[in-house]
Amino acid sequence: MEDEIYLVEIPFRLDHASVVKRLRLPKSDGRHEAMVSELLERSRAMAHMKAVYRVSRARVIDRDTVDIGNTRFTSRALSRNLIDQDTVFPFIATVGKELDEFSVPAGNIMRQFCLDGIKTLALVSAVDYLAESLKEKYRLGNVAHMNPGEIEDWPITAQKPLFELFDGAEEQVGVTLTASGLMKPLKSRSGILFPNDKGFVSCLLCTQKRCPGRRAPYTPEKVKEYLD
Repeated sequence: MEDEIYLVEIPFRLDHASVVKRLRLPKSDGRHEAMVSELLERSRAMAHMKAVYRVSRARVIDRDTVDIGNTRFTSRALSRNLIDQDTVFPFIATVGKELDEFSVPAGNIMRQFCLDGIKTLALVSAVDYLAESLKEKYRLGNVAHMNPGEIEDWPITAQKPLFELFDGAEEQVGVTLTASGLMKPLKSRSGILFPNDKGFVSCLLCTQKRCPGRRAPYTPEKVKEYLD
């Protein structure tokens, strides 16, 4: 299984109640909720969510360096997380070009905010689905993931070597990497999934405050634990 690349078709699983809750919409006479319902159904019809992943051997070189599939990455947090792991799952996931390019007329800030939030939450749910699939298929326990550019310790420049692990297989999901390290479609994510029973979440090390995908508060104590 090692070094084989797999394609996963991902269902659109967002529901109205969870989206409204995660977007923290201001109270209204129901117009915001109706807007979310409309945008959600249109997004559901457009989404073509997919992911590719591979099974790779990981080897920690030192406190800052990890070798994954004969490619080296520099990240103290990644090294710390993989110290006891030898098998990891690099991945690329996307909501698809159609949903990514779905837009609403400029000028309605609330409508734009809701649509962007739906796209972000769809991407979060896609990675969650992939993680659940890997847990079932490979009989893993809890899993965590890290994504280049999400925290300063693992910058977006790591996208390039991560994509090289797929040797062009990212074309199966329609994702390309720009010279600056950004992905197209924009609502795509690449990273490393790995077994983790310590409850690690990158959000613990992230200072970005307003993020609909946030799963845990920024925790200075965890920054010291993983980055010092």
